[in-house]
Amino acid sequence: MKKTILIFLTCVGLVSVSFKEINKEPNFEEILKQSDFYRGGRVPGISWDLEVQNIEEGNLRNKLNLKVEATTNSESQFALISFLKPKKYNGQRLLLRGNNMWFVKRGMRRPVPISGRQRLSGSAANADAAAANYFIDYDIKNTLSEVLDGKDCWKLELVAKNSLVSYSKIDYWISKDENFGLKADFFGKSGKLIKTGYFDYQNDVTFEGKPCKYISKITIVDKINTEDKTILEILEPAFKNFSNAKFQKNSLLE
Repeated sequence: MKKTILIFLTCVGLVSVSFKEINKEPNFEEILKQSDFYRGGRVPGISWDLEVQNIEEGNLRNKLNLKVEATTNSESQFALISFLKPKKYNGQRLLLRGNNMWFVKRGMRRPVPISGRQRLSGSAANADAAAANYFIDYDIKNTLSEVLDGKDCWKLELVAKNSLVSYSKIDYWISKDENFGLKADFFGKSGKLIKTGYFDYQNDVTFEGKPCKYISKITIVDKINTEDKTILEILEPAFKNFSNAKFQKNSLLE
């Protein structure tokens, strides 16, 4: 009889432990960090080629070829974006250091800072929307479980940690099975929805000996001028080590 009771109590204990494990609250900060990694963040160095299509009023306005080089530390993300084609844009560069951004082109004697208003339009805005540092720049305010296009997702409401961040809030959908960020709604300081980003993961990479899928395409849709969108195709991503000098403002003129 004692043996039967012991077995029963043991089973009850196992059921209790299993129930707690099943209902354990997800670590949303770690989920957000992982989603940043798949989009180019949380690594010492990453580079890729970028093909950009800018579509205005439903028509293709231009195509650009760029080179992106980026690094992330515990406090910030740095990125250098070099314009390669068309030829008339060759030599133009954007430097992102955390929440600061500078632009330079041939003939300029010094880099020009990009203001907060300028960062909400053109290449600067798309660079911000494509940035992979959500964990650094935003706090998680609310979380929900939702289905997006047939996939079980966590919907995270992210609020900017300071007023220097271009978008005051992001609603962000992350797949539960892979921690891929699938969709992001970007809101301005007025609370108005400005852009929506969609993310695809068809690149294959190996990081620390482990193969995984990686960001391959970002589609950014303008929610004010609804026929405008930008398509970013990420090609040949590669993990690299960069010197700090590459991401200094003075290096833009070299």
